[in-house]
Amino acid sequence: MYESVCYRKPFLKEVIVRVDLASTISAIDQVLPPKIANVALNHFPITEPKKVLEQSLQIGPAEFRHSKSEVTQWHYYGKNREKRLAIASASLLATYSKYTSYEDLKEDFLAVLRVFFETYPDARASRVGLRYINNIEIPSTNPFSWAQYIAPAMLGLLDFFQEREHLTRIFHIVEFRFEDLNVKFQFGLPNPEFPSVIKSPIFVLDLDGYVQGSQDFSEIGINIDLAHTRIQKLFEESVTEELRRVMRATSGT
Repeated sequence: MYESVCYRKPFLKEVIVRVDLASTISAIDQVLPPKIANVALNHFPITEPKKVLEQSLQIGPAEFRHSKSEVTQWHYYGKNREKRLAIASASLLATYSKYTSYEDLKEDFLAVLRVFFETYPDARASRVGLRYINNIEIPSTNPFSWAQYIAPAMLGLLDFFQEREHLTRIFHIVEFRFEDLNVKFQFGLPNPEFPSVIKSPIFVLDLDGYVQGSQDFSEIGINIDLAHTRIQKLFEESVTEELRRVMRATSGT
């Protein structure tokens, strides 16, 4: 039902796709194989590697051992810094501040992930996640008037509390389990001025889908698709036709 939904300008603050590795690939702490770097540059043409200090603590029967080492995280950016790729020994992630489509995100990320898993065939993922953070901001003099844009059933607490001039935050967390897929849905009025009372008309729909457990490259792609399908469905069920009209006229997930 929602597979073909694509808005011209969504209220997306950030989109994140991330793979955590079951075992660290310490070989890339100092040098990233050229094959991986070249594919990363094809999709994220600005490179800015960053040195970070990594600390570890080993506890044995007779002693504690604390060690520090300098490692490199490999950061790549889109030409306008609208997207970022980060490759480290324990994870790979991509973030988007300007979102075009799920297909573009998947093409970018899986192209790099494919060559990474080809280079390190024993690598496995321990967690795969996809997250969409929607900050819906509609010019309004009343930060509590959302019935025109958000599904009315989600606004029950706004009707319950009558002393709105004293409210400083209203936020909900709902979690789902669909077989192996977990979805964490956070929504409400986050209030960027907290702990002051709510004044800014902002409604957040933060949808995070993830699968935990050992996964190979082919399973990662499937699980990202599963997460996107559930996230898109929940987003569409959470908004009204009026908000869709606004996003088409002036793009959710």
